[in-house]
Amino acid sequence: MSLRSRLRAPLIAAATTALVGSLVAFAPTTSATPDDPTSEPRQEQREAQPDAATVDQQEADPESESDATDPAEPDAQADAEQLGQEADKKTQEKTQDGAQEKAQEKAQPKQQSADEDSKAALLERERAAAADGLTRSQLNFKKSAYLCYGYQACANAGMGHAGYAQAGNKMYWRMYAGHNCTNYVAYRMVQNGMPNVRPWSGGGNATYWGTSVPQLTNGTPAVGAVAWWKANKGPAGSAGHVAYIEQVVSADEIIVSQDSWRGDFSWARVTRSSGNWPSGFIHFTDMTVQNTAAPMISGDARVGTRLTASAGTWTPAASSVKYQWFANGQPIKGATKSSVALGKGRVGQVLSVQTTAARSGYNDQTASSAPTGPVQPGLLANTIAPVISGNAKVEKKLRLDTGAWSPVPSGYAYSWYVDGQPIAGATGTTLTLTPDLAGRTVSAAVTAVRKGYADAAVPTAASAPVAPGTIRVRKKPAIAGDARPRRTLTVSPGTYRPADATAAVQWLRDGQPIPDAVATTYRVTPADLGTRLTASVTTSRAGYDVAALSTPSTARVKVLPRIQVQRVQLRHGVRLVIRVVARYVPTVQGNVAVRVKGGFRQKVALNKHGVARVVVVGLKKGKHPARVGYTGSPTVSKSIRKAAIRMPAPKR
Repeated sequence: MSLRSRLRAPLIAAATTALVGSLVAFAPTTSATPDDPTSEPRQEQREAQPDAATVDQQEADPESESDATDPAEPDAQADAEQLGQEADKKTQEKTQDGAQEKAQEKAQPKQQSADEDSKAALLERERAAAADGLTRSQLNFKKSAYLCYGYQACANAGMGHAGYAQAGNKMYWRMYAGHNCTNYVAYRMVQNGMPNVRPWSGGGNATYWGTSVPQLTNGTPAVGAVAWWKANKGPAGSAGHVAYIEQVVSADEIIVSQDSWRGDFSWARVTRSSGNWPSGFIHFTDMTVQNTAAPMISGDARVGTRLTASAGTWTPAASSVKYQWFANGQPIKGATKSSVALGKGRVGQVLSVQTTAARSGYNDQTASSAPTGPVQPGLLANTIAPVISGNAKVEKKLRLDTGAWSPVPSGYAYSWYVDGQPIAGATGTTLTLTPDLAGRTVSAAVTAVRKGYADAAVPTAASAPVAPGTIRVRKKPAIAGDARPRRTLTVSPGTYRPADATAAVQWLRDGQPIPDAVATTYRVTPADLGTRLTASVTTSRAGYDVAALSTPSTARVKVLPRIQVQRVQLRHGVRLVIRVVARYVPTVQGNVAVRVKGGFRQKVALNKHGVARVVVVGLKKGKHPARVGYTGSPTVSKSIRKAAIRMPAPKR
């Protein structure tokens, strides 16, 4: 046997005894389990790793010498000597058994050769050193739960090993190959892009990792980061433990994959409350979804519209994307969907969106869009045009209907126009048509207003030309006076609305205008005899139709007659010669009626000279009252004259 083999044999024996208890393990309570599901959870040995200068012999496989003979590794004897020196010092200070054994060694017979003394001492120091570095410890298996155990069981559960089953026979970061927590995690770091060079100077045992790179170590878990336990913390033994974070469930729960010296590959769930929470998290190469194209915002940045954001492009493809919208750089509460509605309060604000991509096994990553321009006021859409209704006539009202709008305005403003020009003060929904609008066209406009929106004005169609108003009569015109020649008639023009309407008078004779008879008074002339007089009153006012009214006609214009009676005594009676005369009438025509008390009555026509003769007979002797009446004509009024006649005695 070579010197190297003789030196390694005691060390291997000690390591075999001591390393069994140093595995970092999580007691399998759920999911896939080790090969023997009925066996009690086995105690695992704590892990130790090479330092920066040497490959730690504590983690060497006692059944293989390939690691020791690897050209890249230091000489085994030098390793053993270094281990012996370190272990000798530690044994003197820490172990009573080591001191006793050392005393026994010194008591050996002095006749042994110097070479044998030297070899025995070296082997003893190596054994003591191995025992000190691989202290067996009891683990608390009840505070964590395996999700799977073993390459195949984990693969069946969908929990991979990232190729370590095939690549684990190689050393990474100068950690021992095979089932080994540090070599597995180093492999994952190299797989994630780090070089296969230990990124610190010093020991490789898991307990040294976090303290060797304090600038990368904190208390925040992340996918792709290293879960690190100091020595004798949580499930770790005296050499510490490291695992690869596969998923961050919450700030208090993670899922890790790991390997273990003389154990097997596994996935486990670790919670803060379990007592197995890591001492820290080392962020060498956290796995993050990479953004290859930023999210983009589409849509019109205007109140009343909706902006929509794309998720952006991610490598590898994101399994889910969350959105957060920002206004002027501040997050908008509740705006966590791919689109956002622009309300009235957004006018002038600049919007952007941030998308956060997630994928199982990767850390979330965020990307931001380019900002929009300032949000513009919204546009009010008129869906039904405003219209004017009503009678387009002076003194009538026109009404303005606002139409329909989207969204519904908070208010309206109104304006009216005549022939396209604004009407001062006309700002309501109704317009009373004044006389000055007669003959002109009227239109209106509705201006819709809403906070956050630009005012929108929509005109109506123009009305028909405004018709003139109608003058209303409050009191009709009338003629007062005696319709006789040389008498004066007076006409009252009446009263009207509007009150300022102007009245014009025209006198008429039997319906025909009397020249120049336009005053409110008229002096009756002989030419009017036998006619009827009326007055026509015409009222006018700008913006109104002319109103013409006629008074009731007068009675026919007549003169009063004068009845002359001449009595001629006859032997048997009295002859009455009756003459009727009237001023302005050359010859009075008509009838006279004679009535004498006692029973005489007679009616006779006036002759062409205006004379009638009546003989009264058949009455008793004596004086009798009589009445002579003129029945009238178109020009002469009827009249009665009283008289008395004396009848002679009847002839015998």
